[in-house]
Amino acid sequence: MLPGARTVHVLAAGLCAGVVAIFASSAHAQQPNVDFSVSGTSTIRGWTCSAKGVIAVTPGTGGSPAVPGFANGVQSATVTVPVKAFACPNAEMLEHLMQAMKAEKFSEIVYRLERYEGTGPQFQATGTMTITGTSQPVSFPVVLKASGQSLQVEGTTRLDMTTYGIDPPVVMLGMLKVAPLIRIEFKGAIAP
Repeated sequence: MLPGARTVHVLAAGLCAGVVAIFASSAHAQQPNVDFSVSGTSTIRGWTCSAKGVIAVTPGTGGSPAVPGFANGVQSATVTVPVKAFACPNAEMLEHLMQAMKAEKFSEIVYRLERYEGTGPQFQATGTMTITGTSQPVSFPVVLKASGQSLQVEGTTRLDMTTYGIDPPVVMLGMLKVAPLIRIEFKGAIAP
């Protein structure tokens, strides 16, 4: 797989983590893991990588839209995804990802929720994503569904890796070029 596929995956994971943070369990509960999948294309083949992120949420005191499990809304949410937590189909792809993401210098991807809108089960999350030291505003849809004793959180969005100053990789003397647009999917179970 391509080196850019890893970079794309890291970007996607950070974005997804931010969405999930909005609806994660309270600050007193154990922080859940959320599964992320990032996929993209190249001139030769498609690719997919995955990771998990950690969510820290502070319940609201009113004034924010209620979400399942949070009658007073969410005051703040931060998602952190360690860059070295990513997994890709092969070692070469992972190596290129770590290089592109400058893992030794920028060890984490961080998403901070700023606001959200909606009446459920669909919400629009807006916040700031920081990847490789570059912060950009990000907004995307999230779906919340009650399922037994937990809340299912899921969503999909697209992201252009060049927004964060990451050049889509080109390898094999230009024969393989990674497309800059990636698809991010996330899903997690949260106990409200």
